[in-house]
Amino acid sequence: MEDSKKSNNKFLIIALGLLLVGVVAYTIYNNGQNKMYKDAVEAEKNEIASNLDSMIVKYEDAISKNTSMSNELSLERDRIIMLRDSVKNMKVINYEMLKKFRSQIFKLEETNKQLFQKNEVLTSENRLLTSNLDSVKVVVSNQLAKNDTLTVLNKGLSEKVKIGSILKVNSTKILAMRERSGGKLVETSRSRNTDAFRVNFTVAKNEISEQGERNVYIQIVDLKGNTIARKGQLTLFDNTSVDYSDKTIINYANESIDIISLVEVNRDNIKDGVYTVNIFIENKFAGASQITLK
Repeated sequence: MEDSKKSNNKFLIIALGLLLVGVVAYTIYNNGQNKMYKDAVEAEKNEIASNLDSMIVKYEDAISKNTSMSNELSLERDRIIMLRDSVKNMKVINYEMLKKFRSQIFKLEETNKQLFQKNEVLTSENRLLTSNLDSVKVVVSNQLAKNDTLTVLNKGLSEKVKIGSILKVNSTKILAMRERSGGKLVETSRSRNTDAFRVNFTVAKNEISEQGERNVYIQIVDLKGNTIARKGQLTLFDNTSVDYSDKTIINYANESIDIISLVEVNRDNIKDGVYTVNIFIENKFAGASQITLK
């Protein structure tokens, strides 16, 4: 009887030992799998942060070209920096969160493409203006050598050319508006609630621009480049044509002018995404802004 009990105890000890070995083996395996998952997620997080760092560098380069879009580019760069910092500072992460960040990066890349294309156009115009200024400087230098009176005149002309007479806009802002039952318009961020776009901007002061009436055109485009609420077509100085969503006439007197444009739309045609407002004065691009609707 005593031998039987000893035998049973021996089997029990062996069984418990085998169970303990199994638990230890499973724990080691599970920890290994968990580490592989964490390493993969961390690598994905670092890659996203690296992509955002590359975007920031591109924006810095575009901003350094000092075009009229520099303020807009700076705002977009700051948004990307905030997104990059959010990614880097995440404590608890999973693939679903990273998937959302990937989606945001895709939208940013679409926005980047449009902004950089416009900035390149402006940079080309600035190069042409710089070339013209250099030519004027040569003429002024020759006149300085001939006549002191012409020296004073040409200095004044050179300064005027440097300032430039092309009108620009600043403080551009586009808002989506929803119409309530009483007819009052309130701001919204939802595409499905958008009944109109309100565009606020200021035509900047320019002391040497000619006074008089100016045609101001507002163009609102979606991510695909389609003009929203098309009202007509404008031919630019380079003979290219663009559609516009609204037009107004201002009486320019070398002082800044605040303008508000309300573009009514069919909410069924407004989808989620980024919408860009481009401002043209006469036949030249003057400024832009963007809004993202959910």
